[in-house]
Amino acid sequence: MNSFMSESTVKNVNFDYIFNEIKPITEYGLKAKQEARPFVRGQEENLKTEFNKIRAFIESRQRRDIIDILKHIKNILGTIHRAKNSQVLDEVELFEIKNFLLSIEKLDKILRGISNTDIKLLQLTPLPQLYKLLDPADEKLNTFYIYDDYSQKLKEIRNEKRQIEKTIGLLKKKIKEEVESKHNIRLNLKDEVTVSKSQGDKVDELNKEAYLMVSGENYLNIIYKIKNTDEIDQLEKKYGDLTHEEDDEEYRIRQDISASVKEYSDILLKNTEIIGQIDYLIARANFAQKTNSVEPEIIKELQITIKGGRNLKLEKTLKEKHVEYVPIDLNLNKNVVCITGANMGGKTVTLRMIGQVAAMASFGMFVPCEYARICLFEHIFISTGDDQSIDKGLSSFGAEIVNLKEAIKNSDRRSLILIDELAGGTNPKEGFAITKAVVNYLKKKDCITVLTTHYDNVANDKDILNLQVRGLKFTGDDDRIKADSIDQVQKYMDYRLIEVKYSGDIPKDALKIARIAGIDEEIIKDAERYI
Repeated sequence: MNSFMSESTVKNVNFDYIFNEIKPITEYGLKAKQEARPFVRGQEENLKTEFNKIRAFIESRQRRDIIDILKHIKNILGTIHRAKNSQVLDEVELFEIKNFLLSIEKLDKILRGISNTDIKLLQLTPLPQLYKLLDPADEKLNTFYIYDDYSQKLKEIRNEKRQIEKTIGLLKKKIKEEVESKHNIRLNLKDEVTVSKSQGDKVDELNKEAYLMVSGENYLNIIYKIKNTDEIDQLEKKYGDLTHEEDDEEYRIRQDISASVKEYSDILLKNTEIIGQIDYLIARANFAQKTNSVEPEIIKELQITIKGGRNLKLEKTLKEKHVEYVPIDLNLNKNVVCITGANMGGKTVTLRMIGQVAAMASFGMFVPCEYARICLFEHIFISTGDDQSIDKGLSSFGAEIVNLKEAIKNSDRRSLILIDELAGGTNPKEGFAITKAVVNYLKKKDCITVLTTHYDNVANDKDILNLQVRGLKFTGDDDRIKADSIDQVQKYMDYRLIEVKYSGDIPKDALKIARIAGIDEEIIKDAERYI
């Protein structure tokens, strides 16, 4: 992402907040999200196709069904790679493959129903031939078992084991009944009986019983248990030998199935990628609905038009404070746009909103606007004047100049350049000169540059679009209105933008804001004398 937006820009346009709010369900979706790349100039048609897919999921009645399936899909990449490396999968891994194939089959049916001539979703590849190996009885159950049907040898081994178990059971039952009847005792489910040592005659009697053996003893009791006969010992040995044969045969079967999984491993891996992309698309569709965002119109011309634009992070913060967010309209139809207005007028918020909307569109997301018409960029940059680095020995102005260098370096590519209060950290005369020179330089570039400024006459040029924040909503005697806190000043501000033609002077609302905030009137009057 660094070549498209630096980490600083990602943070300053609050795109990190947006990205964290996009929540895929599966690990494949998370991977697709982390690997997402922006659509840049020249990829307008690809982005329109991406938006068509998102819109298809928003409109689909089966989105909830897809989400329910995605919730049950686990990450089996490790299992697939083990099979691809010719390792033998265990029963748990084969169970995961079986469930994955079931999910693929269900998802494929739904996705084919959503796709049409206008919307071509990536299609999954069901593998019924592989699924049949994992479910030869076609039970469609959420389990996996090495079925008898896998081999005649396995079937014969298990049949013989079952017969031996039955024979051993009958022999032990006969001995148990005989011992219980002969000695008038009751053996428990473990074929054991506990006798008190105080019952000397009974102890002597049971010690002489050929079918009983002492299995435990303490200072009070003796525990007797049925002793195997030679016939039972031989049967149990045979049963153990058959179990080893069964394990060997099951291993051979798992080996064969694992080889089949290896054969289809590339298709399985491709299916995981497609699931990730579908999941990420649905996550963006969910976010668009949650934030009341719209599909932007993507154009090739150098222009950004936004109606009712919102900064989602700020909107959430204000909502928590029970403050209404004021959406912004703007039409950036020139290479350089200057936004003027008093501090607290929302200029920085507007810059961040522009960057956020442009970045969201570039990453294939619907945007938080009533309407948006946006071109694609190769680079987005913002400098908000809060990047000073004490560690690097830079003042706020020094850091600003370093950032400006980055913006100018990338201006040979189609860029969106957003600069807040350029050269505001130096003396006004030099600050104006630098700002005017930068504006003159960037207006010749195939970029959109939006900068906020307090300097008069920066935008006094027919090639520059000059927008002003409407500012305070009242004049005259209303100036005597006071606010209990500086935050309350916001309720008197109108953050909407108006176009101003060749205005030399920027609005001077600073004294009005100071008066509302309760600064002593003597200071206000003295300041007015100097103005």
